[in-house]
Amino acid sequence: MQANGNATQWPDGYPGRIDAEEDIARGHCFLVADDEGPLAVFTLAPGPDETYAQIDGAWHSDADYHVIHRVAAVRGHGVARAIFTFAAERADYLRCDTHEDNAPMRRALRSFGFRECGLITVANGTQRVAYDWLKEPLDGGASASPTTR
Repeated sequence: MQANGNATQWPDGYPGRIDAEEDIARGHCFLVADDEGPLAVFTLAPGPDETYAQIDGAWHSDADYHVIHRVAAVRGHGVARAIFTFAAERADYLRCDTHEDNAPMRRALRSFGFRECGLITVANGTQRVAYDWLKEPLDGGASASPTTR
């Protein structure tokens, strides 16, 4: 995170071993790997998520959703797109958040078709930029399905 100019997204040892153990026990922790070894780990879990109950802005849907959390990935391998594709194959509506300074993640979210919704406040009192992605078209408009660039 620090190498990407984002030294404050995960302060105070978060996420820790307990977070990982809980994600694994619930079946929400996923590993992305290739022949060389692990490339990423992330959480995909069904909502609702209390972190998203209040937003300074607005979500694009009130539908049931899944959340993507705790993405830790090697850069330059297309891992974020693989994570989002995996999640989109399992849920019609996704929510995710990241620190304002996490430029690589914000770019990856936008590239996939996530839309910025506003700001949320996480447990430690800091703000995150909130995004959502909806598989179905909004009001007869264009679909928010993955885009390629």
